[in-house]
Amino acid sequence: MTRQLMASFSQMQSQMQSQGLALPPEPLVGPSGPQVSTKGSCIDPLGNDPETGYSDRCGLYIEADPACLVALGRVYEGSTVIHNTHLLPGQVKVGVEEVIDADAPVPVPTDEVSLVGQAIHTFLAWPTHLVKSLSQ
Repeated sequence: MTRQLMASFSQMQSQMQSQGLALPPEPLVGPSGPQVSTKGSCIDPLGNDPETGYSDRCGLYIEADPACLVALGRVYEGSTVIHNTHLLPGQVKVGVEEVIDADAPVPVPTDEVSLVGQAIHTFLAWPTHLVKSLSQ
């Protein structure tokens, strides 16, 4: 009985391969090269995504009187999604490159990031009125 099953399986596998339906080979286990997101939610923090531009460095502020500079980063122009969540009106996608006040709360917290110190080298939604260009 086992031989019949094996022969039947081999025959089925041969038929699938002849029709182009064979399973892909097992992936190699070990270090892999850089991976690219196809969901549009994560973009190279160096701005190397050909579909989405980024701005010059900007200051990221929080609400205070006066507004308080808490980080430096870049705005990713044209982005509408961060980690599979759509930006709300009045928000932009920013990449945090340098932390100035690690204990300051981020204006739009996530499950993983509530303080600016946790935001280094990650993407966040940030209110547009709290993002100021440094090249002016």
